[in-house]
Amino acid sequence: MKFLSVVAGVMFASACSSDPGADEVVGVDSATSSLEMLRNHGGYGGHDGIKLGARAARQAITRGANRLASLQADTIGDNARNGLDDPDPDDGGWDFLLPSSATSHSAATSPPNIFGETGLGVWAAVDSRLAGTRALVAALDAGTGMQRNPDIDSAPDFVFGVLLAELADNPGFAGLARERYDAKRAANGGAVGLGTLIRDARHRSNQDGLIAYDLSWFALGTQALDAAFPGAGYDADAETYAGIVVDDLTSATPRFNPDDPTEGFYVTGLAWSQVATDIVGARAAFRRVRARLLDEQHANGAWGDSAAHPADDLQSTAYALETLALTDRATQRTQLASQRATRFLVRAQASSGGWPDATGVESPLADGDIVLALALSSTSVGDDGLVPEALAVTQAAGDAAGLASPSP
Repeated sequence: MKFLSVVAGVMFASACSSDPGADEVVGVDSATSSLEMLRNHGGYGGHDGIKLGARAARQAITRGANRLASLQADTIGDNARNGLDDPDPDDGGWDFLLPSSATSHSAATSPPNIFGETGLGVWAAVDSRLAGTRALVAALDAGTGMQRNPDIDSAPDFVFGVLLAELADNPGFAGLARERYDAKRAANGGAVGLGTLIRDARHRSNQDGLIAYDLSWFALGTQALDAAFPGAGYDADAETYAGIVVDDLTSATPRFNPDDPTEGFYVTGLAWSQVATDIVGARAAFRRVRARLLDEQHANGAWGDSAAHPADDLQSTAYALETLALTDRATQRTQLASQRATRFLVRAQASSGGWPDATGVESPLADGDIVLALALSSTSVGDDGLVPEALAVTQAAGDAAGLASPSP
């Protein structure tokens, strides 16, 4: 049975131009996101001349958010619109995979490691004012589900908790994110111990491409926590996680080799390596991984997983588009790459509002990543959408100072 309304006890309320060069990184002032170009210049879909209006991308975000609400194990009222008495577990989460013909969550318990990353999709739709109450309730359902389940402590959960706190004007969600992160860090000997553990676990599993994905999310999570709780040392943790990625990328024998496209999760590794290298200002490494990433894009705007799995891959494409926006550096080449990726993702959306793969299977996690990617690609230059306002102001000041002095 669902809760018919949000009551006081539901929310966690503790006190707690011309291209200057294909690989050159230019200042944020000259970067323009794909959807800003579409809005301001009528749209351009790449070298084949096909145009995509901003309206189509906005509609894709709205429909994607509604699809995520339908597939959620809702707890507040009947937000999923599958009846107050339904077989889902009422835990606020999503299935990892389900048939694309599904219209609601299964009876299985939601996996705990996808709440925050999937929830960021509905958060983004609300925050960009392209979805309303239903998406907001879905975000709150995910947040209260996190509160109830102590095993929900993945890095995107920390980002989601801080941003949901701002969206809902309830600092308890940020306090919950802080509590979960602090416990995880303490259990693993601090940020260095935790970051090293994650890196080595991925390496042992032959998933080197996911090292940067995991650790860049931890860097973003601790940046978010630093904005919510300044002076607590979370900024140093962000540098630690990003630094572990960069140290590996630049070593003589890297675990993830950006020059080897046969690596598993190769595109994911390149995409999230942009975030890590950007955070620590490793400009040469940043240029290297960005050039490789752009080289891997298909003519239709999609990316594959790797040379071993080159077929168009929805989630790899979402990650590439997300991280191009997050790192907030652009040349004409990256602008066109973002436009083409946006066009591909919009056209790949099904009538249900989700994004099923070729086998007829759908991942709500991938749906959330795609909605987030589309929303991020439309944000103004200098605002990656995942950085809370206080930190964005600080970073803008730092960017201005950096532009006034020689590059390292």
